[in-house]
Amino acid sequence: MPAEPIRSLLAGQAGRQPGSSSGLLSSELSFNFPHIVSGLVVSGLELILALIVCGAVYVVARLILSRIVAPRSPSLATWSAAAQLKARNVLIAAFFAILVGVLTFNGWLLMRGIDVRAYTVGAITSITVETQIAIAIAVAKLVLASAGLVIAARLLRRGIASAEDAINRWDHLKSNNESLARLFGGLDRLIVNTAWLLLAVYASGWFGLPDSVGDALLIAIRVYLVFSLGLMVIRCTAFTVDTLDGFSHRAAVSRGWMDYYNRLQPLLPTFRTCLEYGLWISVATLALIQIGAFRQFALWGPRLVQAIIFFFLGRVVIELGSLEIGRRMLPPEGLTDADRRRRTTMVPLVKSAFTYAAYFGTAVLMLSALGFNPMPFLAGAGILGLVIGFGAQSMIDDVVSGFFTLLENTYLVGDLIEVGPAKGVVEAIEFRTTKIRDADGRLHIIRNGAVKPVINYSKDYTMAVVKMDVPYDVDLRTVFHTLTSAGERLRTDSSDVLADTEIDGIVAFGATAMTVRTSTRVKPGRHEGVEASMRLLLKEMFDRQATSAPRKALVPSVAEERQSWRTAGQGS
Repeated sequence: MPAEPIRSLLAGQAGRQPGSSSGLLSSELSFNFPHIVSGLVVSGLELILALIVCGAVYVVARLILSRIVAPRSPSLATWSAAAQLKARNVLIAAFFAILVGVLTFNGWLLMRGIDVRAYTVGAITSITVETQIAIAIAVAKLVLASAGLVIAARLLRRGIASAEDAINRWDHLKSNNESLARLFGGLDRLIVNTAWLLLAVYASGWFGLPDSVGDALLIAIRVYLVFSLGLMVIRCTAFTVDTLDGFSHRAAVSRGWMDYYNRLQPLLPTFRTCLEYGLWISVATLALIQIGAFRQFALWGPRLVQAIIFFFLGRVVIELGSLEIGRRMLPPEGLTDADRRRRTTMVPLVKSAFTYAAYFGTAVLMLSALGFNPMPFLAGAGILGLVIGFGAQSMIDDVVSGFFTLLENTYLVGDLIEVGPAKGVVEAIEFRTTKIRDADGRLHIIRNGAVKPVINYSKDYTMAVVKMDVPYDVDLRTVFHTLTSAGERLRTDSSDVLADTEIDGIVAFGATAMTVRTSTRVKPGRHEGVEASMRLLLKEMFDRQATSAPRKALVPSVAEERQSWRTAGQGS
């Protein structure tokens, strides 16, 4: 084999060390200042030689590409410019690799107490004709393989570009062009870089390097393939998720599942994030499997992926469960108004209880997937619950009070209630609090245990009460007749009125007037609007009864009427 003379040369030099019987296998480290100086000089000369060789190769390649290849056609000129740039980058990388190799190897020789100059001279003088031929054959193989790889890479890029154009013509979606370009660009880099790495593996065998070098390069290739393919897949997650979203929308439209689609569609960002995390963990797990020393850490990869899957499925179950609870408890038909309001009050509580239970179950499944026994956690949670229960009596009072509020039907969502200074419509009844929105738009949040006493204006019916001041000298029969007429008109105009307006008579005496009150039975919670309508009707009726003279009260006194008559007589 051509590599055997080179391998024999390296093995022979490894067993020779001037002034030492143990050679390079000596375990004792020794430093000699003259050896260090000579080693630095030799290293500098070797690096200068490598720089000259790399520069010469670059100059020759540039002359060939620019003077011979480029003038033949415009396409070759473009390829020639790209090839020159690639050659420069490759030679720079090769020089830095040689730099690291020379410094590492010579440093290792110095640590073993070996004279680098003597070792280098001995290695050069021991090169036989057979070894020179083997090195020449290895260099020729490397040059021919590199040239063939460059040509194959160019043909590959043409094929990938043709495939990309064909897919774009078939797809007709411009939004996917960028994703496809990234995909094919990554595929191009993956294939070409893998080919160069494989060439390095074969070159290590051609030049007689130890088998450990080839094994290390193969491990690096496998890790690179795992990360490159994983990165390509991860970059396509957005395209994949959007495509699945489109298919799901079409299926939902055709099968009448739009309610489920609209409920789950906001989870797309969460699904994409979970998918990316799962892919990254999978890529890291596969990469660790390739490295024997880290394979034990790869066991956590599938566990973490399962935990992520359980987390997302838990979110899906919560959304679908909330949707089904709302649909089952609040059907569009078949419920009376009272039952609907009662169920509207219960739905948020049922959804909250279901959500907490689903999160708890998801946490237990995630712990089980990660390899932890959830039973000690459940026992600890029970003990912690007892401790919290004894220490948080006010919270228990709020929860129990809220439960009995719902059980006894004290008030429901949508009821108009008054609790202390808060008066308004109940917006929500939760486990610990009740939320009331007043007429000014302010939201009152009151603990359920502090909701007492309660005035509910939305039970069966309520009374619209209107009071007004009447002068002492006015004719009450005329006033009562006007009030009766206003009540009849109010019942005719408003559907919220349940009965005729009742005149309660005089309810108070003041210094200059007496107070007359009317009561009208109206629908629950509609008393304020009916009261405003009743006052407007009374204002209009008493305006029609009054003369043109100004008056000081809604109902004019006798003196004001006489004054208005005199004014009217003088004017005539």
